[in-house]
Amino acid sequence: MEFPEVYEEFFARIYSYIRCRIGADAAAEDISSAVFQKALARFEQYNPARGNMAQWLFGIARNEVNSCLRKAAILKFFPLDLFGDIFPGESGRDPGTGDTGGDIAELVSALGMLEPRERDMITLKFYSEMTNREIAAVTGLSESNVGTILYRCMAKLRKQLTGENYDAP
Repeated sequence: MEFPEVYEEFFARIYSYIRCRIGADAAAEDISSAVFQKALARFEQYNPARGNMAQWLFGIARNEVNSCLRKAAILKFFPLDLFGDIFPGESGRDPGTGDTGGDIAELVSALGMLEPRERDMITLKFYSEMTNREIAAVTGLSESNVGTILYRCMAKLRKQLTGENYDAP
């Protein structure tokens, strides 16, 4: 695959992930640009044996975001309701619509109760459309650890939103 094809295929997902983590259009555009500049500069060094293209690009994106957050001393994760119209996806639906019958304010509040690492995992999984294997490669965790963290995150969110306990017996 040539770099222009990679850019076309992954830009929306990378931008969405960064926008979710950063919360500002201009900063997300700058960081997305930096991600693809680094990817282009190192494109010949990409090794498919170490992971697929999505894993490689999201690894670069995650490092850029973390670097930006450290430099700016931004420790707060911005609520997902700010980003209703930027998520990529085949359905074209807005995740903030009432498709699940839930109140977006309650969801944002529940997400705010998760640890930053948990929110990062949720963002990678649901807003960047990554598989557990891709998330594992990006974060350096095992695939089963990613699955466990995501399962526990979802259980916490369900309990917060419904009051029911969904933990395994």
